[in-house]
Order: sequence, then C-alpha cells, then structure tokens
Amino acid sequence: MKYIVSFSGGVGSAMSAELAVNRYGKDNVVLLFADTLIEDDSLYKFNKDVSEHVSVPITRIADGRDPWQVFEDVKFIGNSRIDPCSKILKRNLIRNWIKSNFSSDAVQVFVGIDCTEEHRLARVVEANKPYVYRSILIENDVFIFPSDKIKWCADRGIEIPKLYQLGFAHDNCGGFCIKARLAQFKLLFEKLPERYKWHEEKEQSAIARNPNLRPFLKKMVKGHVIYLTMREYRLRYLEGKIELTEDEKLDFGGCGCAVE
Repeated sequence: MKYIVSFSGGVGSAMSAELAVNRYGKDNVVLLFADTLIEDDSLYKFNKDVSEHVSVPITRIADGRDPWQVFEDVKFIGNSRIDPCSKILKRNLIRNWIKSNFSSDAVQVFVGIDCTEEHRLARVVEANKPYVYRSILIENDVFIFPSDKIKWCADRGIEIPKLYQLGFAHDNCGGFCIKARLAQFKLLFEKLPERYKWHEEKEQSAIARNPNLRPFLKKMVKGHVIYLTMREYRLRYLEGKIELTEDEKLDFGGCGCAVE
C-alpha cells in the first residue's frame, strides 16, 4: 500500500507528511505537489526543506497553465462558489495522476485538513470514492493555529514560508485566491503590492478581451451585493476614502483548492 500526501506547500500538509512517514515509512509515502505556477518562491524552499526533513522527494505535477490562463480558456473568472482554477490545476490534476498510477485498492490519500476544519473531510471522502481519502491530522487530534505553524517549523529548523510571516492563513497561490475575501486582498495589497498589481492587470486584460467576464470580489452596500474588480477595490477602498466595515476587515475567506 502506498500513502499519498496531497502536498500543498503549507504547514498542514508538512505535518501530514511527517506523521505519514513516521507511521508507514518513507518508502511507502508519496508527496504529491500540484503547482499552480503562481506560488511564492518561499513555498518551493519550504517544500525542499520538508522533503529533506522526511527523506521523501517531492513529486511535482503541473497543468502548464496558471489560474488566469485557465480563466481565459474557460471564459469565466472563478469566484468563492465556482473555482475552475483549483478544479483544473489542483483537484482534477491530482485525481487523474493518482488514477493513472494506482488502483483504488493500492493507495490511500491524505489531505491536510486538521481538526479545526473537520467538517470539510466528509465531502472530500464522498467526492473521491472509490479511492480512500483520509486526514492523518484529524486521526491524531491535531488542531493547527498560527502559533502551531511557527512552532512546528522552529522545532525542526525549517524556515516558515513568507506568506505565513506576512499574516496569510494559507501558503498557496502566492497569497492570491478567488475564494478569498476583501480582508485577504487588503493584506495582499499592503504586504505584496507588486503581486496585487500583477493580478489586477491580469484581471483588467481578461475583462478587456471578454467584457462578459464578471469580477470575483464582492461587497455588501446598503443590503445589496456589488462586485468589484481588483482595480475598483484598490481605487475606492484601499487607496480611496471609503472604509471597510469591521466585519470585512476580519473576513479573509477560505481556501480548499486541493481537496474541494
């Protein structure tokens, strides 16, 4: 039996890798990393460091497109409900690789869901039958909070990824995510302004080529949902005089791209 860790480049998947190797041995574990091609450079260093720590090489797979190229191809910019980027660049890619290399009775797959998000696991298990998907973190009663990520890395002499250091909850897609909300894009603008600008320009170019495309950022205004491009959000709120509500300042949204 082989045990595949769906390895996102975050501390949750790193903890999963360590637990899996300790339980099943390094020769029986595969670290499977689906690269979206917009990751922060520190993610690749973290992957390398974790790989060396558990003595298991990273198996990297990639579609060859980044999320904006996917949006162009499917003629739809993803949002918090529908995510063609993560479906194509993560979930389908991972599932197809596993099916091409293992029968369902020869492999089990670990996802980096901990006890703070246990409610997500049932959907993942059901969606991937007959393949067995598990969370070794939940099986070991692991709860991961920001301080736990820092401690786990420090205890092993591994540098914590830059996105965590900057306050991001996830180390994926360089801090960009169409499932994230206004608070995360405010953080992206403040901490990584050049990266914000790059995504803003990608969105503007996509909409210029296809005016039917709809932006993904949304805000409640007088009881109604309005949609904002990254440029509109920057000009009106991040550089403008309009304040976010206190709830919006704390609403970062979620990311479950590799598993759901």
